[in-house]
Amino acid sequence: MKPQQLRTFLAVAEHRSIHAAARALFVSQPAVTRTMRELERDLDVPLLRRSISGVELTEAGLAFQVRASLLVEEMRRTREELQFMKEGANGRVAVALTSTVGLTLLPPALESFQRQMPRARVSINEDPVPLALRKLQDGTLDFMVVNTLSGSLGTAFHQQPLFDMSLMVAARRQHPCAAARSIRELNEHLWVAPGYAPDQDFVAQLFASHGQPAPARMLECESFAIAIHLLTRMNAFALLSAALIEQELTPRGVVALSLREPIPPARISIVTLRNARLTPTAQCLIACLQAQPLPAGMRRAEA
Repeated sequence: MKPQQLRTFLAVAEHRSIHAAARALFVSQPAVTRTMRELERDLDVPLLRRSISGVELTEAGLAFQVRASLLVEEMRRTREELQFMKEGANGRVAVALTSTVGLTLLPPALESFQRQMPRARVSINEDPVPLALRKLQDGTLDFMVVNTLSGSLGTAFHQQPLFDMSLMVAARRQHPCAAARSIRELNEHLWVAPGYAPDQDFVAQLFASHGQPAPARMLECESFAIAIHLLTRMNAFALLSAALIEQELTPRGVVALSLREPIPPARISIVTLRNARLTPTAQCLIACLQAQPLPAGMRRAEA
């Protein structure tokens, strides 16, 4: 297999059209067709089939799409690493992270990172966990900084604990129940769940830990910015990082409730593809995140 064959196949797989792939690659349609035939001949398996709408991937083509994407990314990372060793050149890094990390540790970490690698390109994503895991597998992401995932994550990934963060129930200061002192008083009220994921429903877990059913009135909001805006404008509750509340939300009129019941902390981990070799650029950004002093409400996690 040649790099050009892989890139051509991925373009066809993305656009589901020989014509569109040719335009994206700035080559002729016959050149794309010829390259695809050569690749299928080398692999001895059909990757494409014609359809009314263009082309479709065969079962083998779908499986090969994941591998081809990873191969292309690994070749890029290899070139970047060798170039770094030769000239000290800076590359690029793509990371997905939680909003809490993005609003607390990331700004000073990026300042440190840019002093060390001023020409590096950084891509920051806030993808839902399932999508981010797929991007890790196909090489689109270098690593993730997210809530520690369950044991069902599988052996394809490695988690390195970064820090534990205290959680608190928050509401706008004008909320009629902002002075509540027990989780039992909050069940019937509206809740906002930023970055909601069914397998990480911390609000439901909090109520269950105190023998209470999960709130029935829940706004599930994938956009963290919209969720926080709703929290500042509506009578709703949210379960958020104590550090985030203090640093970012208190000036916007959001207060943390003083509840009698304890709230278990959340662990934040760095997630990488197991046995993957991170580029010097990715390693540098991770080191910068790990080196940052933690604000109040966060503490180093024990491995």
